[in-house]
Amino acid sequence: MSNQQHPSLASIKAITFDLDDTFWDCEPVILSAEETLYQWMHQHTPHVTNENSTEQLREHRMGMYTRFPELATDVTAMRKKALTEIFERYGYGTSKVEDAFAVFYKARSQVVLYEGVVELLKDLSARYALAAITNGNADLDLIGIADYFDDIQCASLTNPPKPEPDMFLKSAAVMGVSVSQILHVGDNPQTDVVGGLNAGTQTVWFNQMQATWPEKLPRAHFEVRSIAELKELIGTSS
Repeated sequence: MSNQQHPSLASIKAITFDLDDTFWDCEPVILSAEETLYQWMHQHTPHVTNENSTEQLREHRMGMYTRFPELATDVTAMRKKALTEIFERYGYGTSKVEDAFAVFYKARSQVVLYEGVVELLKDLSARYALAAITNGNADLDLIGIADYFDDIQCASLTNPPKPEPDMFLKSAAVMGVSVSQILHVGDNPQTDVVGGLNAGTQTVWFNQMQATWPEKLPRAHFEVRSIAELKELIGTSS
């Protein structure tokens, strides 16, 4: 494998990463976490599970994005609101909401990292400032990779999600670099690539699923289809 950078990356001083579907497969993790939560609810709030399947609870939560659009930028706030509604509907009040969310959140962070992710972060963190920029809410401490990052930005009610430029700009300030010195890596054409371009970063489309680029969107600077290709693009220290 080449240890040389692509020439146009010579000015890069920091690399920012999306998390879900860039470092791990997100959907099975969420489905498993919702099932874990459902089993907890079966023990602690049985009236809920006696009358609702996991799919019905998921439909209830997704419907809230229409009813509470002001919460759409914060997946944690939205999930807690969904739990609050369903628990109150079945007479449990709000006392169990935090416990229920904690069960979900722990399971949600039990991800299976793609092959080569830890080695990539270990190598890059010795040479670049690194940050995670996510619209999700995975706990990098629980996952075990938080120490590789100089900054972690998660979308919230006060931290607008990608493709808004806010998290990129905040992260650049934390890392002490200009946005033009950042390379952002992510799987989502709209949130990651357009988000990075909106902020002024260089961008890498992590296209592991070999999708077709949406022609209506501006193109990423680079495209890779695996962690190995990403390592080759950026170059390694050895």
